[in-house]
Amino acid sequence: MSIDTIYTYRAGKKVFLQKKPDQFVVRALPDKLKELGIIDAEQVSSASSRVTTRTADLELMMSNTRNIAPTHHSYSVADTDEEFLITDRIFVTFRRPMAADQVDAFAGHYGLVKKAAYSDRDYLFQLTNHTGMNPVKLVVKLTEQEPLIASADHDLNKRMSTYQFTLPTDPRYLQQWHLHTRLGNAAFDPRASSQCEDAWLLLKNFGAADVVVGVTDDGCKLDHPDFDSPDKFAGWGYFRGERLIIKGDIGANPAEMYKPDADHGTSCAGVIAAEADAVHTVGGAPGCRLFPIQWESSGPSLFISDSKMMTVLDFLADKVDILSNSWGGVPENNWTLQVVNRITALAKTGGRRGRGIVFLWAAGNENCPIQHTAPVDVPYDGGWQYQADGSRRWVGVSTARRFENNLAGIPGLMHVAALASNAQRSHYSNYGTGIMICAPTSNVHKYRRLTVTGLGITTATGTTDGVTESFGGTSSATPLVAGIAALTISANPELTALEVVSILKRTTSKDLNFDGYLRTPPASFDPDTSWDVSPISPFDKGDFKDIGSPDGTWSPWFGHGRVDASRAITEALRTRSGITKKVQYGSSPKKDIPDNNSIGIQDVIRVPDAGRLHDIKIDVDITHTYIGDLRVSLKAPDGTTVVLHDKTGAVQDNIKKGYDLATVPAFASLRDKEIIGDWILQVQDLWAADLGRLNSWAMEITITPEPLIAEDLASLRIPDNDPVGITRNLPLPTGKTIQDIAVAVDINHSWIGDLLVSLTTPGNTQIVLHEGKGERIENLVQTWRSQDRLDLRALRGKDAGGIWQLKVADRVSQDEGKLNRWSIEIVV
Repeated sequence: MSIDTIYTYRAGKKVFLQKKPDQFVVRALPDKLKELGIIDAEQVSSASSRVTTRTADLELMMSNTRNIAPTHHSYSVADTDEEFLITDRIFVTFRRPMAADQVDAFAGHYGLVKKAAYSDRDYLFQLTNHTGMNPVKLVVKLTEQEPLIASADHDLNKRMSTYQFTLPTDPRYLQQWHLHTRLGNAAFDPRASSQCEDAWLLLKNFGAADVVVGVTDDGCKLDHPDFDSPDKFAGWGYFRGERLIIKGDIGANPAEMYKPDADHGTSCAGVIAAEADAVHTVGGAPGCRLFPIQWESSGPSLFISDSKMMTVLDFLADKVDILSNSWGGVPENNWTLQVVNRITALAKTGGRRGRGIVFLWAAGNENCPIQHTAPVDVPYDGGWQYQADGSRRWVGVSTARRFENNLAGIPGLMHVAALASNAQRSHYSNYGTGIMICAPTSNVHKYRRLTVTGLGITTATGTTDGVTESFGGTSSATPLVAGIAALTISANPELTALEVVSILKRTTSKDLNFDGYLRTPPASFDPDTSWDVSPISPFDKGDFKDIGSPDGTWSPWFGHGRVDASRAITEALRTRSGITKKVQYGSSPKKDIPDNNSIGIQDVIRVPDAGRLHDIKIDVDITHTYIGDLRVSLKAPDGTTVVLHDKTGAVQDNIKKGYDLATVPAFASLRDKEIIGDWILQVQDLWAADLGRLNSWAMEITITPEPLIAEDLASLRIPDNDPVGITRNLPLPTGKTIQDIAVAVDINHSWIGDLLVSLTTPGNTQIVLHEGKGERIENLVQTWRSQDRLDLRALRGKDAGGIWQLKVADRVSQDEGKLNRWSIEIVV
């Protein structure tokens, strides 16, 4: 048959094919074909292989493989030689809706099996031995001769290339030191960077479009070039009086979302998610979407009430994953209990995913505490007053001793402090109890008397050129953490908001600049500056200390530390679904609880399984007539104790309740600890007169199996322009079945486009990890994971034992490099 007579249809067009005289495709993987003596089959899909043989042996080998799996000739497109990997499945669209019996009759006539129905016209069918022709001919017959059919097409296998992730090329990106470490400036200490660039490289993207960050502020310029991709905004809304006008309302006008000189919200949105589109600037999560809400405002003042806040919370309750708020007030920032309770509830079960909303609030720029009663007068403003002509006049600082913020301490809500570009606390940053984390931003002297080191933040603005280089304050630090929270959810959408917050705090960097600042010097207009007392004791040092938090040490200046996007994404990827499992244990002791006895009773559940704890839930059934007498605590095998119930509930009877991370945040202290050993539940009745019994209790533990890690640290030069390159071996023990695998390399090279990096498994399967991508980018520091690559995913279920080989070859002259290390991590 000549080339011009072998054709089929693809996407409604006739495609001429060439039958390969020495190849065929069989729906079986290479390991299965080895049973027939076929040892060099090439995997071309998740379930199929292509076999190359002598032309004279083709039909015989195809006949043999048909005994174990569907087998077809191998085809390519005639004019391009592009592979055309047919399967034994075809798509069919009928001209009109078909009743079930009509579809069955059609399938019976052609010897087909119905695999899927996508509508009353669109179906997927599988050929059988009774079809009497191969898919190429059947598609032609149905397209040209079957009056019932509108179209027929192949369910082709396609081998798609993974594109090398490229860093942003936006003109101002290199100025955005808060995202990377490549700025050359004496005022920049790389310890200040949030490491977003490394996080993007780990994700191989800029964040998921289905992660939405809400931002409440003075508006957002929706038509800014940094936000102009389709559907960048998941929604928007603006207040006019008490009414929140939202997208889709009659009369809603997107132009109302921005007014001249109200640029704060646009800049916040830019810090969160300005797009990586080579236009202006880049945000922390360029691929994620935004949902701005505009408060009415005048100058720097936003007009917000408790009822308006409730309106926003109710509206966004199921529409965002994160809510960023770069505003606040001191010395008093208290909200009605309805607001506090609504935020508390939404942090646990609200949001687009029903897993809670991450709430972020600016700690403030007043160089004062946010939650503290001080023994001295503490300044909480800058002391300067702007005049009508734009000049400033010193009027003296306002002071207070009592600072209150009833949002501080809500689980799932973080107040964000400011870190200067030299990794030092920004002079103006608020501090003390309630500070949870810090992020890079600007630096100025709060009282405008001293020169301090610090670069501004380059981001979007609503002015004519669309960019500002001087955004800052905790107003900028907060949306940056919001963007990094969005990346964290992108890495693992199964995380709850409380888990995201815990990850952000646990993965912070504490390698920071702990230097303080000189006291404000006297001036002719203010000779006595004894009023400058901040930071006050006990917050006058920034050292990290153990405060008993399950998320690690804490500093009154930096919270748990500087947000680290790279570490957060690494942790989120490690914990995502596919590498965890749940185990359950229970006990029914039916033990009486002694009255008014501090020793109480204990019951032990002995856990025989190994693994590290990812999540835990405890169910307790206690009969007692006054549960305010009781303290119930859990002691883990390593001695860590978590209190579940502590003399609350007063006159209520009985405890029949489940406790998890949402209700007991201290459970986070157990994360990553080994679960094997004795778990002890202790129940104490600490007051007289009422009696009770521990009926039963149970544990459900989600564990992360211990990974099997092998690492080669032997540094080795990569020969230039040598296709043989270098080969390194890593032996792994047998008897370990692969659930997931990650391969990491650290290579110094000035032009990684020269490199070929491949992995050979103990079963002699070669997997190309990197080939000629990246061009002039320096250094290849990358991890490839089975969650992201089909070729690595195909290793799941195989024994990890044997010799794993890494080959690195530099195939082009002039640039040289070195393999510093490589490793394999296997979840078994």
